[in-house]
Amino acid sequence: MPSIKKEGSIWTLRNTKGNELKVTDVGARIVSLRFRDKDFTNQFVLKEDGGVVYVDGGADFSNITWQSEQLIEGVKFTAEVDGKSASVLYSISNDNEISIKYEASGIEDISTEMDFTLADVDIRACQKGAAWEKLDAKKNYPVTEPAEVEMELGMFGYDPGCPIDYLDAGLKNAANIFATAASIDIIVYATQNEIHAEPIDGGFAIKTSGSNAADGKIKAQTVYRLKNRK
Repeated sequence: MPSIKKEGSIWTLRNTKGNELKVTDVGARIVSLRFRDKDFTNQFVLKEDGGVVYVDGGADFSNITWQSEQLIEGVKFTAEVDGKSASVLYSISNDNEISIKYEASGIEDISTEMDFTLADVDIRACQKGAAWEKLDAKKNYPVTEPAEVEMELGMFGYDPGCPIDYLDAGLKNAANIFATAASIDIIVYATQNEIHAEPIDGGFAIKTSGSNAADGKIKAQTVYRLKNRK
């Protein structure tokens, strides 16, 4: 489980490898993500305030201060606006898995977007036989492959604080991202049917959404696993 501390409106979650995730009460968004590459150099792999939560696509939730609390696995934010409620739980594991679990009630859609600074990116949708391709346009990638993960120390089953819950959440391997210049790979897992990727200035953005189930509630999860390329 991560070490967690709060200074003002900023929460810092740090794993045993020294990688850290900073999140804020304002809009329940990610402030920064620091990752140590294979040369032990710190890389801040997200744009400033690069992790955004959208509720019904509007600004009502993004411009307010959410209620926050520390849990064993991470930091949970909750908010309610005009009878609409939402919660977001951020976690970081010792295997550099950044988990975003979100739930909502009384709304049509809740989505999260991560804006990475990594450039020169190839991406592969996780379908059987899918080839690597250059990300040079907006595209939806279908999520079809099960989350088959080789267990390593610090991962689910070895670390009770690990955020990935494959069985309960139904996570599938959504996309594999190859960042050439940074020598970093990012593996994306999601409970949704597809993810949306698009180039942005100096990097790329990944967006995942949860939509209403039959009971009118939303429950979804996205996990980003950062790995140094050997």
